Amino acid sequence: VREIITSVVQTLMQNENRKFIYVESAFFTRWWDEQTELTKEIVRRLVNDGRLEFISGGWSMNDEATTHYLAIIDQMTLGLRFLNETFGTCGRPKIGWQIDTFGHSREQASLFAQMKFDGLFLGRLHYQDKTFRERTKTMEFLWKSSGSLGNFNIP
Repeated sequence: VREIITSVVQTLMQNENRKFIYVESAFFTRWWDEQTELTKEIVRRLVNDGRLEFISGGWSMNDEATTHYLAIIDQMTLGLRFLNETFGTCGRPKIGWQIDTFGHSREQASLFAQMKFDGLFLGRLHYQDKTFRERTKTMEFLWKSSGSLGNFNIP
């Protein structure tokens, strides 16, 4: 991961038309701690300019099917706290990103909505649901969260 982030930063500096998104704060934090102040300043500028964007922002991309909501909150808090302390409001994720989880939950959708995410990109659907959504052109949908957790929805 170290080499990936380093090459991304170099490429972004070489071409101002490029943008990049990054998801998991745990790996980024390890990379960040090894960088010089000059590199950190370059990355802060990329984040402020919207060319390096963090999405989800949790420590990791948690599983949704079997994870207790407190564990989700804890790992999201850890990652989001790092982003806020390091980049301020420019580092705040606006999109949830759950592309490699084993299942999805209404509770996760509710948590993301309460975190003020503008949307959620997910990568795994049941094959019949995916086929239906492709056929009916409804791959984009409003996810209604758990009614017992309040009226929160993710577009």
